[in-house]
Amino acid sequence: MIFVGILVVALVLWFGLQAYEHRLIFPGSKMMQEPPENFSREREEVEFCAEDGISLHGWWFPHPEAQGVLLVCHGNAGNVSSRLWIAEDLQDVPVNIFIFDYRGYGKSKGIASEKGTGLDVAAAWEVARNRCGGQESPPVIIYGRSLGGAVALQAATVFPVRGVILESTFTSILEIALRRFPWLFPRFTCRSTYRSDVRISQVRSPILMAHSPDDEIIPFDMGEAMYRKVPNPWKFIRLRGTHEEAGWQSSPEYAAAVREFIRRFIGTEPDPASRPLAPLLPPRRESDS
Repeated sequence: MIFVGILVVALVLWFGLQAYEHRLIFPGSKMMQEPPENFSREREEVEFCAEDGISLHGWWFPHPEAQGVLLVCHGNAGNVSSRLWIAEDLQDVPVNIFIFDYRGYGKSKGIASEKGTGLDVAAAWEVARNRCGGQESPPVIIYGRSLGGAVALQAATVFPVRGVILESTFTSILEIALRRFPWLFPRFTCRSTYRSDVRISQVRSPILMAHSPDDEIIPFDMGEAMYRKVPNPWKFIRLRGTHEEAGWQSSPEYAAAVREFIRRFIGTEPDPASRPLAPLLPPRRESDS
């Protein structure tokens, strides 16, 4: 009886830890926000399916002079309706924008998981590819922020993307858990590891990265460590502000870099063997130590 009691307690703790992990990694919202009154960009709702049959939802923002597609993988909170500003802000860039929700987010069905987001971004890639005429190597750049950076890398290691933009993202969920929640024994309990530190070394297209030393959620040194593993680095932008504050809206240098990156690589298939166009990392300032 004692053994049975211990087993029951262990199982309860195990499933409790799994539920807690899922809530931390995928706190997405099903509630859709209304677009702001001044939102002017044309958009189209897109319903599509992942390979396992899960129904997904996204928004397509066409550009009259588009040379390709920017595929957006958002962070772990909210849903596509809280990312409308991305399409509004990039109206001056000749690119269609496709923002989609992972399973369990917004109008997408199912329950989020690491395997699931991989299937979801693959399905979103197919939407972008088909809208580019179904060509084998379509002009698609993929952008991911925070968790979206890990999702973007799930696609960039499989599909021939023209470029990758990674913002405020991590080496792995496992490493974050080891730093922040060591008492949860993450080496034994973490199921969604998202080993971006392994995936990024397999990406041959150019990569633009940005991270803030003031990021309190994902440590800045993770961004540095990731960029050192990039086979074809383009530029690393040092942002300012917290995890929520940092981005191209608060960094003119990063905003300019994003636009230059898209324009440079969306229309030309990059040479995988090309050398870096910028130093791997800017020199560390004393205030960053």
